[in-house]
Amino acid sequence: MIDVESNQVLGLEITDESVQDDRMFTPLLEQAIEHCGEEHPVYRVLGDGAYDRNDIFNLLEKRGIQSGIKTRNDAATHSTGSPYRAECVRDRIRMGGYRMWSWITTYGMRWKVEGNFSSFKRIFGEGVRATSHEGMFREIRMKVNCYNMLVAAMA
Repeated sequence: MIDVESNQVLGLEITDESVQDDRMFTPLLEQAIEHCGEEHPVYRVLGDGAYDRNDIFNLLEKRGIQSGIKTRNDAATHSTGSPYRAECVRDRIRMGGYRMWSWITTYGMRWKVEGNFSSFKRIFGEGVRATSHEGMFREIRMKVNCYNMLVAAMA
């Protein structure tokens, strides 16, 4: 997870290609909330259609976080397990469709995740030297800490 205002990495999980993005949402959000603390709360989450899941919308509602998650075009406007998701779908329709919804929610800012990830790989490379999962996590965590200090120094 990336803070689109500061470009700081707020959360990180290491998985292999068999793990779907939506399964890592909760641990990433928890890390971001812990990282931000009370003085800079997470108020909106942006995400592509991979995060269009009832449990994710329910978690956002429980935490009082606005959704900037793109829902399917044919998504139900009634609750099928998440009243908040249904509300978000109805809001998108009321706003006049996807284009206006994306402008209001600043959905386009999610490109910053890809941009930061690309910058990170250009600086630190695409590989890791560690062989264990724990070692990989520590190595990447150190690189992320260095990246965050670099980004902060450039601000």
